[in-house]
Amino acid sequence: MRKQREKHIFAQRGSIVRVLFYLNAAYWLFLSITTIVKMIDDGNGAFPIVLIGFFLLLNVTAMFLSGRLLDQQEKWTYIFALVVAVLNVALASTGIPDVYYLIALLIDVIILLVLLSLRNIYFK
Repeated sequence: MRKQREKHIFAQRGSIVRVLFYLNAAYWLFLSITTIVKMIDDGNGAFPIVLIGFFLLLNVTAMFLSGRLLDQQEKWTYIFALVVAVLNVALASTGIPDVYYLIALLIDVIILLVLLSLRNIYFK
């Protein structure tokens, strides 16, 4: 009975967190493009634009991979997703005066809370 309940909880919350990771990856892609466009408009040099663009793209890729890898019920996939979520909360909090970053921070915190609720399933 307990095993069935765990599977049901994992299916529900796992689906929610995967969708949130994919949604957040798409949102950060939008946020990355707007940040780079703002940097170009402000007249920043090419090197900082390329560097920030690279790291923002790396962030989007890590979020997409986190959502993709959570299907596997292995500890390392959970830890990877948890690290990505924590780093994303830190990254989103750097741009807090901007409404776009507040939305990203809200999504990141929700992802983190749902991930924390799944820890017992990954660490049995």
